[in-house]
Amino acid sequence: MPSASIDYSRANAILNYDTEVSKLEGQDGVISTPFGLSILEIQGELNIPTEPPASDHTDAEYVLNFITVDQVYHAVKCGNLEFDAADPKKATLFIGKSQRLLGSVVNLETPLAVLKVPLGGSSEQEENTQIQMVDIIRNKIIFKQRPLPIM
Repeated sequence: MPSASIDYSRANAILNYDTEVSKLEGQDGVISTPFGLSILEIQGELNIPTEPPASDHTDAEYVLNFITVDQVYHAVKCGNLEFDAADPKKATLFIGKSQRLLGSVVNLETPLAVLKVPLGGSSEQEENTQIQMVDIIRNKIIFKQRPLPIM
């Protein structure tokens, strides 16, 4: 039966709220908030592009909605998340120029670990797979209401 070991060497620093360790912005394709990594919980349907643009697409704003990760995965930038300066537990998510969601930051009852699992390889490599603990998620941002149109 295949097995893997987990490298949790960063876990102690992460659990002790070492801000330098938990700051992951720009590393490994992970986006962080002022609260560290967070989960977004959204109600309703978002108006986001569904297909990546062709290489000759002329609408620059549409093309900016997409990124390619590791030259393999296409991802859609789904919006701009802003935290209220007066009350950082309140957040607003803008989806393009047409939708706005109002939300709040809450603590997770049970924190979640983020693991980085190496992709593919031979079965011999899978036997010696090292899974890396990247961070621990302690918060989620809940948007309880459906998206509001921006007029």
